[in-house]
Amino acid sequence: MPSRRSSKRTAKGFALIVEAACAAGLTPRRSRGKPVASKGQLASAAMNDAAITAAMRSARETLPGFLALAKKPRAAMEGFAVKIAIREGDGTDYLWIHPFAQIDSQFIGQIGSTPRSLRRLKKGDTVTFAENQIIDWMYMDAGTMRGNYSARAMLNLVLPQEREAFKRRYGLDQDF
Repeated sequence: MPSRRSSKRTAKGFALIVEAACAAGLTPRRSRGKPVASKGQLASAAMNDAAITAAMRSARETLPGFLALAKKPRAAMEGFAVKIAIREGDGTDYLWIHPFAQIDSQFIGQIGSTPRSLRRLKKGDTVTFAENQIIDWMYMDAGTMRGNYSARAMLNLVLPQEREAFKRRYGLDQDF
């Protein structure tokens, strides 16, 4: 039986996925005036570090193509965002940045998610960062989320009905 601790970590992971969707400009669809899914509906599942690491590796491998697309998106593409890792002291925060721009070899953008442990930064602040700090990326293509490898890894840890509820809530297709 899963522990209460793993349930809290899963709920936190779901909250991060929802935060990422909001940072990229997604808004939840509603059913009869209420959100389809909530953090309380999550199954208890332990976070799988190997799956998250593999997801970040996939995101890094596909980053050059994403950055090229972000410079010249097609008409139905929007909400381009990157997730970066910022270390402070002994901790690391993973933040979604939207919007962002590349200037020479540096990037600049606005923090779209709430820092969990960083004291010097808050949601809405502008930050500069290097490409090697980018660990994930995402955008919307005609209403379908692309990228967001970390969310894919986390969604694989929940019950199928919760995964489907999340997809419906954000208008995601079956390929997410």
